[in-house]
Amino acid sequence: MILSHLLDVERYMLYINSPPITDDVEKKFFRLISQRCKHVPIAYILKTTYFWGYQFMIEPGVFIPRPETETIIVAATELIANPEAEINILDMCTGCGVLAVVLAKMFPESLIFATDISQKAVNLARKNVEFYNLQDRVFVYRANIINKKINKKFYLIVSNPPYLTREEICNVPEEVKKEPLRALNGGRDGMQVIRRILEIAPELLEKEGFLILEISPWQVKFFHNLEKYGLVLVRVFKDITGNERVVVLKPV
Repeated sequence: MILSHLLDVERYMLYINSPPITDDVEKKFFRLISQRCKHVPIAYILKTTYFWGYQFMIEPGVFIPRPETETIIVAATELIANPEAEINILDMCTGCGVLAVVLAKMFPESLIFATDISQKAVNLARKNVEFYNLQDRVFVYRANIINKKINKKFYLIVSNPPYLTREEICNVPEEVKKEPLRALNGGRDGMQVIRRILEIAPELLEKEGFLILEISPWQVKFFHNLEKYGLVLVRVFKDITGNERVVVLKPV
């Protein structure tokens, strides 16, 4: 992957055509290999990542999207039967903006509002939005969950919030420790940010709207009784590994 990146060729070409390696490429190659040996994620080294088949810019200090999060897109497409629906969508904890961009692609008549507490993530998400020329429909704000400038009701709210417990954070692989732990740390029980989202979601959602959250599989039991939040569990989606990963909620 590193060599094909430096040569700007598809990986299979390394085996088929065996491109020449200059001294400059060789030096860059081993410099990047040394970073990888220090557990720097490959996405940070290549400064690119993929989500739902789309390419995105990524950089150190911004959370790298995972394949499991694509389950949110699966859930959204099943909930919204009409891809031409004119709806407002809110993406909380957007990171580098993958959910916002893909949802804008999936629903071309929608308006997307995305938020993140990290200014670095916001800046990068805006770059990814501009890369796909979506800045007239996707708006990214710095905010702790929700920005007061966003004065709208939403048919769909999506979020991949921090949901690891403090104990889990201590035991993540070395590679994951290179990522911003704020994007992973959900507090003592992993539910700190999720609870805040549940508290404000009912007032942001349209009456027939939905809240889609990525969670840890062991947290599913929490969502079976949300009366105090004015929400009810509609469905649970499993990720590509078969784990219960995404919950769909709606106002009571």
